[in-house]
Amino acid sequence: MKKIMLPLLAALCCSAPVFSQNNQPVIPLDTIVSRLQALSAGKAIEKAYLHFDKPYYNAGDTLYFKAYVTLGEQHELSKLSGVLHVDLISPAGSLLRSISLQLVNGLAAGDFSLSNTLSGGTYRIRAYTKWMLNNGQLNFFDKRINVNNRTSPGNKALATKAGVQFFPEGGSFVNGIPTKLAFKAVSTNGLGLHVKGVVVDNTNAEVTKFESTHLGMGLIFITPEAGKTYKANLTYADGTKATVELPKADNEGITLMVNNDSADKLGIEINANKAYYLKNKNKEIGVIIYSGGVVRSVKAVLDNQVLDLNLNKKDFKTGVVQVTLFSAQGEAINERLAFIQNADQLTITPVSDKALYPARGKVHVSLNAKNKNGEAVKSYLSATIVNAGNVPIVEDDENTLLSSLLLTSNLKGTIEQPNYYFVNVNNDTRANLDILMLTRNFSRFEWKQLLSNEKPAMAYNAEIGFDISGEVKSMDGKPVDGATVTLMPRAGGALLSQITDHEGDFVFKNLVYNDETQFVIQGKTATGGNKIHISVYPAPAIADMSTEDFISPAKGSITTGNDQTMQQPVYLADANKRGFNAVVNSNKRVNDQKPATETLANENLKDQNLLTTGLEGRLTGVILRDGVPFLADKANAAMQNGPMLIIADDTALPPGTSVNNYNPVDVESATVLKNADAAIYGIRGANGVLILKMRKAASSGKVKNIALPGLLYYTAEGFYKANTFHSPVYEGSEQRTNKPDTRSTIYWNPDIVTDKDGNASFDFFNADSKGTYRLVIEGIDEAGNIGRSVVTYKVQ
Repeated sequence: MKKIMLPLLAALCCSAPVFSQNNQPVIPLDTIVSRLQALSAGKAIEKAYLHFDKPYYNAGDTLYFKAYVTLGEQHELSKLSGVLHVDLISPAGSLLRSISLQLVNGLAAGDFSLSNTLSGGTYRIRAYTKWMLNNGQLNFFDKRINVNNRTSPGNKALATKAGVQFFPEGGSFVNGIPTKLAFKAVSTNGLGLHVKGVVVDNTNAEVTKFESTHLGMGLIFITPEAGKTYKANLTYADGTKATVELPKADNEGITLMVNNDSADKLGIEINANKAYYLKNKNKEIGVIIYSGGVVRSVKAVLDNQVLDLNLNKKDFKTGVVQVTLFSAQGEAINERLAFIQNADQLTITPVSDKALYPARGKVHVSLNAKNKNGEAVKSYLSATIVNAGNVPIVEDDENTLLSSLLLTSNLKGTIEQPNYYFVNVNNDTRANLDILMLTRNFSRFEWKQLLSNEKPAMAYNAEIGFDISGEVKSMDGKPVDGATVTLMPRAGGALLSQITDHEGDFVFKNLVYNDETQFVIQGKTATGGNKIHISVYPAPAIADMSTEDFISPAKGSITTGNDQTMQQPVYLADANKRGFNAVVNSNKRVNDQKPATETLANENLKDQNLLTTGLEGRLTGVILRDGVPFLADKANAAMQNGPMLIIADDTALPPGTSVNNYNPVDVESATVLKNADAAIYGIRGANGVLILKMRKAASSGKVKNIALPGLLYYTAEGFYKANTFHSPVYEGSEQRTNKPDTRSTIYWNPDIVTDKDGNASFDFFNADSKGTYRLVIEGIDEAGNIGRSVVTYKVQ
């Protein structure tokens, strides 16, 4: 065995390409490192994490969250994007609601109000910036949230066994070289299964025994021999048996092994079998170590069958380390992931003023934040408190700021029980985390693309704010060039002006405004005339994104006969009007149904200033009050149960929405459903349903009125304003109130900022419930250090 040294390459010069004997270009190691450094510096990735006030919810709850968006692999808060999109997705995969949050230095707070009629099931919360789309959906935050049940609706007992996968360390299984063969046994619901077994060779002789140690994962230690094949005789926990072939070993090859057992050192061993060594003796090989955006590399000559080197773990930040072995031709031939766990996180120390409190007692919490050097730092934190007895929590299952930014966001696929590897770190958790690394691929980049030097253009720019764009046409429909278009907030504020181009188009870029902001858009021709028509273009779809649950169980999983997750009532509007499909009780989209009672076409509507004018008197049995539709037989106050349900482009609108929010020109048709025809909407359709089908060129905002030629009143969809968590104050007479306090979330604060000394504090009052209260604080400092703290106290 020969030791090799690790020089760090900080500055590199480009090398001219040469060619191998098979005429393939040889890529020098320096060039590979240079390209990787350029990727790390020039294509910084954003990541999002949402901290929720509790792990699951009931219908009628408000789901609160704090958003953290980081840029780069040092986890610094992002100043790149100014908009975060957050989606609520149904168990059936339909987008129910989407909100846009304003990011200020990578931070935002938001919420979703869940309907009282919401059916139980596993919903998803997805968060992303437009910049993230340059990597597809790889860097999206995507989390399952259970509603009306504490566990996943999938019936684990009924899930069948999907099988066992084997993963040779480094990717190579070579005759004559001792190998760690990782395995993972999974069921069709994607969860790990305990398994044990025996490896036998082609003569049926026993080679070794093995057993999974955590979530169906484990190791097989084996040295394959030439001329032999191997199989594993498996026994599952329920006694079921199976036989699986092991990978076929190569007669010639080289392996990469990583020893992560030491607390201080990361050991790397390169092992060539005799056939490979003789063929490649004295050729140059290279190793690249990539971690946290930092590139380290070493060159060596294959003058020994076994080469090894040791790395100091203290030189790495906590996180995934990617070790790649390159051949003399610059080909990536082996790769191994490892995880470094150092004591380098943000330390958050909360202290309550008492250890024991009464119900409704006042609690004072002071906290301090320090970096790994013990220095006080300014930090941005969020805190939540629940009664652990009323809101039971399985710590291993939690998705935390640490597990998300350090682990799951860097690996492909879903990580089961991510917090297991962080909550109580010990030798077992470290060993099982190392096995997990053997079964996963790194998500940051693909060597094939990097080595080909492909430089795909960034398809998406970072969003700072919103754009309002449209066109100006003359009364006879021709584009108006050189017109001045002025955008004026109706509530007052700065005026903005743009000049139309030769196509009559205008655009106001990177605007910052709240949801439902009303604007007046005024246009004048170059000669000062106003006999023009102004229209606003629909906001372009961010991307053709699938709402398919890419963290869902494998296809073919078994569901119970009474599973309600595929039958969700319409209950939420899409705040951004992106035209996603609402879901109805029959699990069919609105436009799949053909039970029209009466339909009014655009010809009856387009020439009207208000949609009310076009609908009144033309829809039998429907009256409108201030633009809100009612069935005539329910319009009497004594009989009235509420307004009609309005569906606009497959989206259910909030009760009492006025049809005058929409420009008549944009409405292709209006359809009324009542009585039996409205039954597909369940109880929500009891007062009748008005379906508005919008034209494809309809504006994304709402047009309140068209008062004069050259003038447009426009309500734009902007930044969502988060609701404030209500925390009661029990002092004085309030202490004696008889109204029960049954809060499940005792306290939620998404906006805690420590001062220069690292200090902050907050106060709140307990609820009526007694037991153990659990306080969770998460956050990040200005240098990108992340931290999490969990403490408890008693209420009796």
